[in-house]
Amino acid sequence: MKIGVISYLLRHLDTPAAMRFLQEIGYTAVELDYRHADGLCDYHQQDALGGARARVICFEHGIEPRAYCVGGLGPKQLPDLRRAFEFARGLGVEVMVGVLDPVILPELDALCQEYQIYYAIENHRGNVFQAAETMLAAVAPYSKYVGFNPDTGHFAAAGLSAAAEVRQLAGRIYHCHFKDSDQHLPLGAGTVDMLAVTRELKRQGYDRLWSIEHYEYDGISDEELRAGLTHALAYVKQLDAQTRPR
Repeated sequence: MKIGVISYLLRHLDTPAAMRFLQEIGYTAVELDYRHADGLCDYHQQDALGGARARVICFEHGIEPRAYCVGGLGPKQLPDLRRAFEFARGLGVEVMVGVLDPVILPELDALCQEYQIYYAIENHRGNVFQAAETMLAAVAPYSKYVGFNPDTGHFAAAGLSAAAEVRQLAGRIYHCHFKDSDQHLPLGAGTVDMLAVTRELKRQGYDRLWSIEHYEYDGISDEELRAGLTHALAYVKQLDAQTRPR
């Protein structure tokens, strides 16, 4: 089980400072977000060489980049879509993560197949990617390179059981965001049954990054985030221990 965190939570920091932050509290893996303050991870500005430089920065701080978060993709991003894949290739990851406008699925799938990089679509309330049934129907015409990033908190916000939705998405899950129903509370203190989600992902043989995306709210201080992510790492390790075969 490789536990990491999405660096979107630290986007206000330069890339080296964000990696140092994670290193200091015991993380060894990251879902690198494109929105860091220094622009070093922004595919609009960088290319494959930029991705390779970002990879070096991560490893200099003992952090392995396991996925690249592009935030979201739609028709406006089509001119830069190949740049996103170039950066991800340079970063050395197999998975890109983000929300998606389904109208660009044909172009996205073509690039996924060309680069052999998976795109994990994040579920969101209020669109076709809200629930497993419509999510699967939307990607059915496309290759297996297009799959999902179940966000447990977003399923809760839509009034759905995260574990049940994850069960339906079996075989097409390439990333996972661990988030609870109330991000102002510690991870595990909300209504999402994180233990059931962990059990289900392990039942499926999920072996990619378990990415923590909790404590995402305005006004949180770095010290609060530090304490929260320290707790979150320990909590997910506990979930791992509770779900190991006996």
